[in-house]
Amino acid sequence: MLTLVAAMVARWWFWRRVRDQGRRVECGISVGEVMEILGGSSGKAGAFRDAAALGNAVREGGLRLMEKDGVALAKRRRLGWWNLRILPALVVMLGVVSLVSKWAPVPWVLAIGALLIAGHVVVRIAGISVELEAVKRGWAELGKQVRFRRMDEEEAILRCARASVWETILPW
Repeated sequence: MLTLVAAMVARWWFWRRVRDQGRRVECGISVGEVMEILGGSSGKAGAFRDAAALGNAVREGGLRLMEKDGVALAKRRRLGWWNLRILPALVVMLGVVSLVSKWAPVPWVLAIGALLIAGHVVVRIAGISVELEAVKRGWAELGKQVRFRRMDEEEAILRCARASVWETILPW
């Protein structure tokens, strides 16, 4: 539980605080334009123009660029390992089944579930360097084609892009 609590605090400190500040900075470029430059699709978030959304787009675009360059870890970071994506749902399902059928003591199932999710968090934290490299790659590619009108806009997007790597450490 200590690992999960520490991850939640780190996510709040390094991502949510910066995201809330970045949402107040309106930028001259949209997420759709950034993803078009970086070779991806924006989806529903294409019209957003705040620095937090643009930071996420830079990270995602950088992961896509690294994936095109043949970096297998970038694809795993972007899509996730199949077993780690279903892990939280599996833990909840086993907890409910053990509660209903009483085939195992519930505290043991909860402890093992917390241990599995903590392991997931440790694996995600260990791979943060790949996402930081993706931010660097995406920012370099974006810098080649876009000139920002204001320096504070540029700094806010880069700060949000670096902070957005902490968004992905928890499975929910």
